[in-house]
Amino acid sequence: MNGLNMVMQNLSTSLPQLNALPEPYVIFFTEQTIIQVIAHILTVLALFYVLGKLLFKPVRNILQKRKDEIADEYKRIDEDTEALAALKTDYENKLLNIHQEAEKILAHARKRAIEREDEIIKEAKDEADRLIKRAHLDIEREKEQSKDEMRREIIGVATVMASKFVAASISDELKNQLVDETLASIGESSWLS
Repeated sequence: MNGLNMVMQNLSTSLPQLNALPEPYVIFFTEQTIIQVIAHILTVLALFYVLGKLLFKPVRNILQKRKDEIADEYKRIDEDTEALAALKTDYENKLLNIHQEAEKILAHARKRAIEREDEIIKEAKDEADRLIKRAHLDIEREKEQSKDEMRREIIGVATVMASKFVAASISDELKNQLVDETLASIGESSWLS
């Protein structure tokens, strides 16, 4: 309480001095005010110095680290963007190559299919030619057999006719009639083929 009384006394003693001040001055600098201002300035400077050593430097370091981290993050983002652009370009090239490769594979498959089709057609033609040749051979063989059978029949008919001619000495009219009957019994189709 003693300190408070002293402050009150100082105020009461300074109040009469304030009343004695000329009116046009808003701030009046006394020795005590100047000393107090200098003391406050020194205190503030000391406080800034202490805070600068204790707080500002660590805060500056933290801010610098954060700035470096952000710069590194931007650098990583730029690198990732470049890598993604390269991957995108590579992917697009691969897609283009895949389409080209697919076209090559399809063209090769079409070519192989056409070659295989040609082979199958050639084999079928060869088989058809073989079948036709075999059929012609069979037809020729059948013709030869038919000719042989006709010869045998003709020989058989001639033998029958000769035996009939010999058995009965008959007139020419009867002979002609017998030949006609024999020929009719054999049939005209046998003679034409």
